[in-house]
Amino acid sequence: MDDLTAARFRIYALQDGAVRAQALAFALTIGLFDRLEREALSREAIGEAFGLAPRVLPALLSFLASNGLIERTADGRFANTPASSAFLVRSSARYAGGRGLLFQGFYEAIAHLPESLASGRPWTPEGQHDMFSGFSPEQQRWFAEGMYANAVHGGRSLAEVVDFSQFQRLLDVGGNSGGYAIALARANPRLRATIFDLEPVRELAMERVAAAGLTDRINFAVGSFFESELPRGHDVVLLSSILHDWDDDDCMAILGRCYRGIEPGGTIVVAEPMLAEEATGPDHPAASGLTMVLLGGENRTRTRIAEMLGHAGFTRPWVSELLPQNSVVSAVRPW
Repeated sequence: MDDLTAARFRIYALQDGAVRAQALAFALTIGLFDRLEREALSREAIGEAFGLAPRVLPALLSFLASNGLIERTADGRFANTPASSAFLVRSSARYAGGRGLLFQGFYEAIAHLPESLASGRPWTPEGQHDMFSGFSPEQQRWFAEGMYANAVHGGRSLAEVVDFSQFQRLLDVGGNSGGYAIALARANPRLRATIFDLEPVRELAMERVAAAGLTDRINFAVGSFFESELPRGHDVVLLSSILHDWDDDDCMAILGRCYRGIEPGGTIVVAEPMLAEEATGPDHPAASGLTMVLLGGENRTRTRIAEMLGHAGFTRPWVSELLPQNSVVSAVRPW
């Protein structure tokens, strides 16, 4: 296959993106990968187990197999690949399937992306402020699971980029179900953490904390970073995938609360998808930036994040390399 032909098929894949995402979400929702982790199944057995019509099975199984998510065994049954066992089975410590379920709640919004790109406005007048208004309780839990899936991997990466061993008390602002706090606490045995977020995610967060055996080191404080002052007594504040959700005015309101809440001499760490200064990528931050267009936020550059921290009063900015998922910018509240 020559380069142009390969490029044509990449374009096809982009055009098919909505179909691909929904098919994967469907497989996750019915628990296909969890079942195949227990035992390999024939095509007919899969149809019977999940009530799937014979007409749809070849397309669904072919799609999953061609993307390296299932494979045929020597006796003709279907089994998980190592990738799906690691990332799409809910009991896996590296589970990332919640991110696919996250977008289940965004399908209506995604249909309005062309309008948002053309107008520069979010798809609803309130943007992210009312993004959960149409979510059912089940969709809200899926969203939290999706954020946890992101955070687990992001937290491990962040622990390699920033030395948290120098800190004693972490405040994870908008920490959702605790993925970052758990990952950072595991990597730094002396670190204690507080997850600060809304009431609906507290139960799931504490379930995750208990499962990790960290209830003695991680607690949960209920509040909104738009309406509540932050809990005091922390020498490091983490904003993981928070600022990119909001416009500049909302970001400055959040950073103002962080400045007031952190101890003098403390460090603020911003970790989220960031764009190249030259607007050339990377791929994941660029794609997630389209979601931010839709919801009223923005994926920014590292330089712009550092400038915003400076405007909020923080000093001594530090920036990581441009990374394929989340880059990092930190700064210090002066004494």
